[in-house]
Amino acid sequence: MLLAVALHRMIYKPKKYKLFPIWATIEIAVAGYVLSRGGLGRDIYSIVRRYRGSLFGITSTHQVLANFPGVDRLMSQSHHTINAEPVQYTLFTRAFGGVDTPELKKKLEDSWKDPPAPIERPFPNDAAATAAIERGGPAQMAASLISYSEEKDQMKRWELSADIKVVSPDLAQWGKPGKVEANLQNLLRDFGACFAIPLLYGKNFLDRNPHLLDDFWKFDNELFPLLMIGFPIWVPFKMMREGLSSRLRLLGAIEALYRRIDKSQRCEHVDTDISDVSDVPFERNTVYEREDWSYQQRAAGDLAIPWGQNANTQPVLFWLLAYVYSTPDLLESLRKEIELYITLSETNQDITSMDFVNLSRNSQLLKSCIFETYRMANEATSIRYVERPVTIDDGKYKHNLKPGMFLSAPHGLIQRDPSIYPDPDRFVPDRFLEADASGKLVARYGRLKPWGSGASMCKGRSFAEKEIMALSAAVIALWDIAPASGNWILPAMVPGTGLKKPVTDIRAVITRKAL
Repeated sequence: MLLAVALHRMIYKPKKYKLFPIWATIEIAVAGYVLSRGGLGRDIYSIVRRYRGSLFGITSTHQVLANFPGVDRLMSQSHHTINAEPVQYTLFTRAFGGVDTPELKKKLEDSWKDPPAPIERPFPNDAAATAAIERGGPAQMAASLISYSEEKDQMKRWELSADIKVVSPDLAQWGKPGKVEANLQNLLRDFGACFAIPLLYGKNFLDRNPHLLDDFWKFDNELFPLLMIGFPIWVPFKMMREGLSSRLRLLGAIEALYRRIDKSQRCEHVDTDISDVSDVPFERNTVYEREDWSYQQRAAGDLAIPWGQNANTQPVLFWLLAYVYSTPDLLESLRKEIELYITLSETNQDITSMDFVNLSRNSQLLKSCIFETYRMANEATSIRYVERPVTIDDGKYKHNLKPGMFLSAPHGLIQRDPSIYPDPDRFVPDRFLEADASGKLVARYGRLKPWGSGASMCKGRSFAEKEIMALSAAVIALWDIAPASGNWILPAMVPGTGLKKPVTDIRAVITRKAL
């Protein structure tokens, strides 16, 4: 593996512009591991690092900011001083399929101010995000979470990867609701993706690409980490080969969509209805066309959007519901909290109405559970490039940061710190509840930073949080979930691409909530 990386670096000449160093990705992981565990490892790392205080790093090219108290202020500086663009371009070319050339770099720079804007405009505030969630129909989707069939042509899209086994048929009309066994992570992960992706690219996008979800998760879980730590695409690994094939199909699906969008904008015949495609790709295509992006480049430029929309959000939905159903008495407390905002049919088979505004505003225990899930599973890191000299105060130290340095702030370092979060390895549902001035308990992030920090933090955070809240509330209102083994044992976590993954899935028994 080391030989492959070394040969790759020898063959390809350095660029005149900066890319995030391959070794820096590994340094973030090593620093996070060592610093979170303390002991001799931290002592050794502290000796060999280049700076003191909150800065941990071996070279002047990259420094890890470990619990730096001024991180928000630093990351919020003008992009002329602290810039996220080199990191985003690195992701574009190293992971998402863009071919790194000076010409592509110039195209991106010329259109840089435009592509992000359409992403922000559909969901710039709570009202816009809530309206988008309501259009997606979470109540109707949750009512169809399980189809009680092992026949693939009878299943919903999100059931196909869950290894569904019918324990007993659904005879709810005679008072005997059915039961199924399913792989809970795969079911809930794809359930969330089937909600989110059509809101961006339209329902036909998933229908036309039957293997898209499998390809997406293979790309995210297997290929993305290999590419980010520097493996060249020609290494003869099965994981690399299959991951590249999955990425190729993902890019092909997005490219085909942009060809249809382009035809629509040219008032040419389109072979399918794309009226439910959001404004986002239409507005981005206007910029792509203006700057002469090829269709292949447009696909690579857009892959980051569904990745950002789903790679972390849908696993959070799984972990949240796993914690909710496995924590004693929590399920009933949440059902009591949300019952004012979710109306069920007389048979508990359907949700007849959801008050999305008040669900989000007043379900503070559920929101606290979401924050606690972030704390347990999230591994957000903010990365910036120093464009101009900047001086930062770090307690008794003062650091002069020079142009050419990358700064990484792994926000997850404090999430298992017992001095900040007592009993940090335990899921505590009300950990983030605080009393406001009137005495009402409200959920607040506090020092938690699941969305990153500064001006370039996640643009879709409002939508993602409301999506998780709406989908989880709908599932909680309608379904009982229990471990097939009889006892809840949550799997161990391993690092992912921003969110920890379970080492194994949870085999669960799912049935309608008892009347």
